[in-house]
Amino acid sequence: MKLNRILAGLAGILSFSSVYGASISAPSSSRHGPKVEGRQSTAVCSASDATYSSQKIPAGQYTDWGALGLDDVTSGQQFVTIVNLTPHRFKLDSTHSYQMDKFDWGDIPSGRARQNSVYYTTRLTANPVDTGGEAYYSIEGTSKKFEIRATTHIPDTYWRRTVIDLSAMGLGQREYLDPRAEVPVTLVITGSDSHGFMASLTHGSGNWMKQMYDVIKDRPLQHLVMPGTHDSGMSTISGEIVSIGSAANTQTQGLNLYDQLRVGARWFDLRIMSVHQSDTTDYAFWVAHVNDENSDIPIGNTGESLTDVISEINRFTSENPGEIIFLKLRYLIGIKRLPGGAIRWDEGIANNFFTELKKINNRCGNLDTATPFQQRPASYFMDQNDGSGCVLFLLDTSNIPSGVPSTSPSDGIYPASVMAVTDHWSDLSTTQPVAEDQIATWSAINRASPFTNDRFLIAQWLVSADALQTTALTIQNIAIMPTNPALYWAGVNAMSPTKWPNVLLVDYIGVVITDQFAWNQLSAELYTLAIGLNLYMLSENCDVSAQRSPLLPSATASTSAAKLALQNIAPSWNGIIFANGTVLDDPPAGLHFGRVEVLKNGTVFGNGTVLERDVRNPHL
Repeated sequence: MKLNRILAGLAGILSFSSVYGASISAPSSSRHGPKVEGRQSTAVCSASDATYSSQKIPAGQYTDWGALGLDDVTSGQQFVTIVNLTPHRFKLDSTHSYQMDKFDWGDIPSGRARQNSVYYTTRLTANPVDTGGEAYYSIEGTSKKFEIRATTHIPDTYWRRTVIDLSAMGLGQREYLDPRAEVPVTLVITGSDSHGFMASLTHGSGNWMKQMYDVIKDRPLQHLVMPGTHDSGMSTISGEIVSIGSAANTQTQGLNLYDQLRVGARWFDLRIMSVHQSDTTDYAFWVAHVNDENSDIPIGNTGESLTDVISEINRFTSENPGEIIFLKLRYLIGIKRLPGGAIRWDEGIANNFFTELKKINNRCGNLDTATPFQQRPASYFMDQNDGSGCVLFLLDTSNIPSGVPSTSPSDGIYPASVMAVTDHWSDLSTTQPVAEDQIATWSAINRASPFTNDRFLIAQWLVSADALQTTALTIQNIAIMPTNPALYWAGVNAMSPTKWPNVLLVDYIGVVITDQFAWNQLSAELYTLAIGLNLYMLSENCDVSAQRSPLLPSATASTSAAKLALQNIAPSWNGIIFANGTVLDDPPAGLHFGRVEVLKNGTVFGNGTVLERDVRNPHL
């Protein structure tokens, strides 16, 4: 190939109308709504302002469970999922790759997600040290751009890496370990050009609800979205009962409740038991996870103590006032350290339990229960305790005998019946059928006037594998590799402004790499997704939000609720987070970690151009 042909190829793939991007342009039936670069003065929601796109997205691929048990290092397949919760289209400008058998990327319309494919070659003659690829995006209607780089780091256990570079958006860079072959790395972006952007590279403010108060205050609880955690107190195995429950088959979280709150969770599934010594009057309250709390010999184990749970919640609320925190309490029964039959609570045990619960701050006593909680506006709860918000106790009292105290509304301890909730458990053993079942459930809900089938729905995005599978693969690996990542392409693409769940309930929230629980090793996909769904997706439904979508420009854009919320939730930061968790807050100007300097002979561009000689990377 002549040099002029090489340069012509570079110019072609760098142009805004590269054939790669043009190949997936929206069909005429897609709704892109108004251009968002101009300002409008109206603050009233209008269907004509909608930007959510119904464009069909290429189907993603569920992770093969076989790769988890066998650690299939022979597969060259990796994925990068990009979620767009903004009113702008993410336009693929160009790609180039070296020693990739496939490098498949494309546009991401507003409100949609795309699972992009990266296939590292498995040819024996290839040197994996040199293998890599880069994808370059622009955000339509703005000057913002971002880059994704697939690269290698050899030798290392996690030798495939994904670098997400949002420095041109002022949102920093992050190097991700690819968790394993065929497991996605995920990027979620929300916000808008007029109000600012935030992304899932880092967690922002702990009190994300409070920062969005002006956006969500008039919405009833059943028109909010929040992260939730399954078996929330099982972030450790404390071994307070003698059983075969282990970390592999019983532990469901990597973070304690304080950190779960910090990564955005607001709905907590807590299962409390009194654990009794041989003298049954000697007991303490523990979180537990067992197969049947009423069984003579239940299988499972204990997690955090109730004392620690209380301390963690109080620590968070003291630092982050104004939130609504839901504690759904189940089991509420006793168990012997050496199991041999359930112990039903008497009045003394129940009263001692309530005495412990009353140590939690920001309880909301004597709330009006005439209107079901799910139908009350968020502000009703956020304004309690002089604006410090609410910790709401919702008790499943089915195991508490008749005549024994089971609630205490004056202390903010309510029966679960005050809030009508559909808690949908698929009880299926692998990721794809769980995802399809959960999606079918929220797709049946109608969140448009006259709201004939509207409800508060918990989507339990988790797998119920059998004991052998769970022990062999671990609950952690099942969650963070095949299951949680599928939420961001399969789940998101099945949501719309009128179809979505209220709680996204997961195992191992925030964790993306096995056993990596340090703060800078966590990732903020679910945190950012929930904020984006509330700010963007739900705001495009005029039956849910009377005000104009807060992400669209307005005459008062400089002081809009969305702009203030995004500035406070995600303060300015343009550093780098490396794969080991090291943070560089002030990198040298022009440092783009993982970007190749020289494109090697054999590099393939998105428009089909193939280099026949080494060329300096034009993006440097």
